[in-house]
Amino acid sequence: MDKLKHFIDAHRDAFEDDIPPEGHFGRFDKRLPIASRKQIRWINVWAVAAAAVVTLFVFIRIVKEIKDVPMQQTKMYTCETQMEIEELRAYYNMQLTEVSAQIRTLYKNEQIPGGLELLEETKKVLKNSHEFEDAVLPTLPCSDAALFAMNQHYSNSLESLQIMLNQMEKAIQ
Repeated sequence: MDKLKHFIDAHRDAFEDDIPPEGHFGRFDKRLPIASRKQIRWINVWAVAAAAVVTLFVFIRIVKEIKDVPMQQTKMYTCETQMEIEELRAYYNMQLTEVSAQIRTLYKNEQIPGGLELLEETKKVLKNSHEFEDAVLPTLPCSDAALFAMNQHYSNSLESLQIMLNQMEKAIQ
């Protein structure tokens, strides 16, 4: 065996350029037992199936991460907008409470003609505002459009109360 190895090592260039004769691999394949050939085919099928499953898993994972990124950004945007909505709601509620308290004080202290009607209208505006907070506000999306809608509603309510307060103050003078 050493002589053969020595001969191959000495004439390596001659062996590297030679192409095996036609049908060389076919002869080796025929010598293999039939079960081995089928087993090799099944191993190849399982390897391809495993590679397909891994590729599918990686693809699904990447798609899920791509979908989650905008969702995380939306949630972050929603949270920021939600804070603004709550701050806006608290601000306008304080303003509405202050103006309605001034109207009640004027009504109690002064006997103003039409004051009772203005006080009833004040209660309607406040009730409408509470209904807006309970029924409409939870259905609004957390976005700048919701902030705009809230601003419009509350500023209209506040303006109505301010007009009623001004009417009561004019009636006193």
